[in-house]
Amino acid sequence: MPLVKRLLSEKLTKYLNLFPIVAIVGPRQSGKTTFAKMELPEWRYFDMEKPSDYGRVSADREFFLDQYGDHCIIDEAQVLPELFPALRSYVDRKRVKKGRIVLLGSVNPLLVKNISETLAGRVGFIEIQPFSYSEAITLRKMELEKFWLNGGYPEPLLWNENDRFVWMEQYMRTFVERDVFALLKTSFSPQQQMQLLTMIAHNHARLWNASQTASAFGVSYHTVNRYLELLETYFLVDRLIPYYQNVGKRLVKSYKIYFRDTGVLHYLLNISSIEALRTSPYRGISFEGFVIEQLMRNYRRESSGTRFYFYRTSQGDEIDFLVYNKKGFHAYEIKTSTTIDAGDLKGFKRCLEQLGLKKGTIVYFGREDFRLDWQIEVKAIHNLLA
Repeated sequence: MPLVKRLLSEKLTKYLNLFPIVAIVGPRQSGKTTFAKMELPEWRYFDMEKPSDYGRVSADREFFLDQYGDHCIIDEAQVLPELFPALRSYVDRKRVKKGRIVLLGSVNPLLVKNISETLAGRVGFIEIQPFSYSEAITLRKMELEKFWLNGGYPEPLLWNENDRFVWMEQYMRTFVERDVFALLKTSFSPQQQMQLLTMIAHNHARLWNASQTASAFGVSYHTVNRYLELLETYFLVDRLIPYYQNVGKRLVKSYKIYFRDTGVLHYLLNISSIEALRTSPYRGISFEGFVIEQLMRNYRRESSGTRFYFYRTSQGDEIDFLVYNKKGFHAYEIKTSTTIDAGDLKGFKRCLEQLGLKKGTIVYFGREDFRLDWQIEVKAIHNLLA
């Protein structure tokens, strides 16, 4: 597959100038290894899931780092926890020297736990997800709706519909048969896990109710929440919390969940074609999650410390996506329609007024950008992402 220049390239360069160690994390098959090798072609590469590399590193960690430590990529580093104290000792000998080691990992808690205990202050984190739309279209020309349907995992991006669905089936099978059992030690069979995953997918972009899902599945809500946390751990799901600080009105305080890649979501919802997506009752919530994930990536790439929320009052008025960064708040309303009716935005405008925001943005599936009035800017999703 042709190589695609990732939008995180500049961030990697920046972090290599700030930290002695950079950790690149993300879901399996999202392109971490390809990204690191492409950006750092002269660096040595070691894979801890490869027996020969594992043996080479584990035999004498201090000797390995003395010989190969500078400009070294270590993949699946969490497999060898004993490596982390050796890394700390190694970088501390020349603490001012930056950009020495890159760690790659799919399993967030194991990697983060070891780093937080031993490498705090010495490492910068970069999260890499499957391709964004603007990255994918450099590899293959496609309509945004097609990308929305299929998601951005690099390997199956050039495959046909049937083969891509088979790839996703095997990807999720690996998750339930390997990853879940490695961390959760659950008694659920793979078939039961797929049923639970499908139930969680039906809650995409909706207020999360663990008790309701647990009751339908016949387990405790603690069990369902632990499973949801595992999905977050493996970068498959994200949660969006409500914004309610310093607002007098009674607001909804439950969070929403989103599958981060719509290819995974649509596999679980059995949406396998453009026609099925266009007629699906889940079209609106799928599009909402898709836009939010793409916007989050843009904001995270531009600056760190950005915070994300939704806003909903007990009367049902809502802002789908509320961003807070150094420029203040920005509010987004997300519509799957190809036209915008000002009458549908009364609740959104009431929310803007409650929060003291003078402007907001509507993201829709049309083709043109325009201003609805002095307060509302309308952006076509194609222009916003491409």
